[in-house]
Amino acid sequence: MTIILVLLNPPKKAILKKIILLTLIFVAGFLQAQKLQKDKNYYLAAIGFWNVENLYDTLNDQWKNDEDFTPAGANVWNGERYRKKIEKLAEVISLMATDVTPDGVAIMGLCEIENKSVVEDLVKSPKLKSRNYKIVHIEGPDKRGVDPSFIYNPNYFKVIKSVSYHVSVITDTAHKTRDILVVSGSFAGDPVTVLVNHWPSRRGGELKSRPNRNEAAKVARHIADSVTTANPKARVIIMGDLNDDPVNVSVKEILGTYADEKKPVEGKYFNPMEKLNKQGIGSISYNDSWNLFDQIILNKPWMENTYSSWQYHEVRIYNKEFLISDFGNYKGGPFHTYSGGVYTGGYSDHFPVFITIAKEHKR
Repeated sequence: MTIILVLLNPPKKAILKKIILLTLIFVAGFLQAQKLQKDKNYYLAAIGFWNVENLYDTLNDQWKNDEDFTPAGANVWNGERYRKKIEKLAEVISLMATDVTPDGVAIMGLCEIENKSVVEDLVKSPKLKSRNYKIVHIEGPDKRGVDPSFIYNPNYFKVIKSVSYHVSVITDTAHKTRDILVVSGSFAGDPVTVLVNHWPSRRGGELKSRPNRNEAAKVARHIADSVTTANPKARVIIMGDLNDDPVNVSVKEILGTYADEKKPVEGKYFNPMEKLNKQGIGSISYNDSWNLFDQIILNKPWMENTYSSWQYHEVRIYNKEFLISDFGNYKGGPFHTYSGGVYTGGYSDHFPVFITIAKEHKR
């Protein structure tokens, strides 16, 4: 089989040798992915998500419960620690998917973001500045003051509209949780809408808190269905930290998902994370117990396998060795910034995830 992979922007001769090497890696890495057609050229791109674990600035915002993340607070969150956090996050994002495309992730959802300013610091940091990422961030009602956020490479994605949708906490109506950020636009010619989620936590126990995530799933599904009713060809991505696994009721039944890309189910969404979850692969862990809360879920147009427009190709959890903790209760899992209230200087308590997509390049 001959597969030729094409960058969105044609490479200069100086890096052609590197691209040829990357192509060999692509082919090897995609053997477990949805198959590309023989003897055709393809554009490749990557779409990611990451819960970055409490990306706060060091200032006390009187409207937010952020006192712990100040120099005088419980976490002694000072300028040095903040800058180190930004550098570490930027390092990871700069590396994600670069074995697929030198441009890395084209669009990416983030969560646990205090405000737009911290995302600006992130995308302007030395390791990311050259990509010229733009930001969509809408302040929400969350008690802790953290929200979903969205960054995008303008060479790939053009924003048309962005809104946020409220999610009610069923078990405690006075408690405010994160909104769902919805960004609609054009991804290199195709209509794409991204829902960036951070569903209510399992605080108080999984069973007791379950109605809250079920409610978030209902809201997300309603938004996605509204988009596809208005435009059946629109590609929808539901991404985020769902605080539930792919097999839990909120995802499997209420959002409505299936796991086998070769056996699509009418009216449901494809969840590439379900197979990984059943294999015991996760994005967060504690005492060797894994969960896969961080998910990227796709609607039918991504799965039509025509490649005349962007199609799903592969899913990955970005769990490189340097992101893994080697001590304590989280040994073998993500390398946290804080562990048990103690500063450990890691990256995040979640691994990032991403998918690759492909589109036929017709000469």
